[in-house]
Amino acid sequence: MKKINKDDIYFLIRSYNEMKELPNVLKSIKNEWFNNIIIVDDWSKDWTWDFVEKRYPDIIYLKHFFNLGWWAALETWFEYIRRNKVEKNIKFVITFDADWQHDIKDVYNFILEFERNNDLDIVLWSRFIKKTNSNVPLFRKLILNLGKIFTSIISWIKLTDSHNGYRMIKSEVIDKIQLTMNWMEYASEMIDIMSFENFIFKEVPVNIKYTQYSLSKWQKSSNAINIALKVIWNKFFK
Repeated sequence: MKKINKDDIYFLIRSYNEMKELPNVLKSIKNEWFNNIIIVDDWSKDWTWDFVEKRYPDIIYLKHFFNLGWWAALETWFEYIRRNKVEKNIKFVITFDADWQHDIKDVYNFILEFERNNDLDIVLWSRFIKKTNSNVPLFRKLILNLGKIFTSIISWIKLTDSHNGYRMIKSEVIDKIQLTMNWMEYASEMIDIMSFENFIFKEVPVNIKYTQYSLSKWQKSSNAINIALKVIWNKFFK
């Protein structure tokens, strides 16, 4: 078993007007002695920049000049990592939400899977492998289960949780990930890339903490149909 050094891991955080919870998120990561964080400020109108500059000057801070969503944040991170992974010794990245719904302690389960299997490319969250402390609203759970079926049909890959926002990725496979679909469709496209590139992956159970704040920032469940149609168009007709 090859131990993973915390300094080899970079946390990727997209922030869009997240100052209500971002300080707690950054503190939770730093308290676990993870020192490498890359923030993509997705054109926030709050004081995110001032706070990060004064409190955490060591954080790598990238800024969009338009609000573009998660897909663009990922591509911004990935391009940075493609250019700097050798110089900065970036071996793994973890995508982590700024609304404090992810539990930092779950990261150790991700790390353990990579230590057990050096061939792994990506470790994904799952709220449904087994009973966890995740308080997923019932209707949301229904939508996510329908998404799981959709993903297995469209991408020929079986997952227990179809939209995986909490993930750990080996940096060497990022060259193979080129996201083109915007907003939340990116998550389905990423799964499609995983399938096409035959990434070796593992799902691990996580504890997701939904609050009124984090739920208010979610996309509407009714938008799931639009996402499905866009994914079908992109895969078969574009």
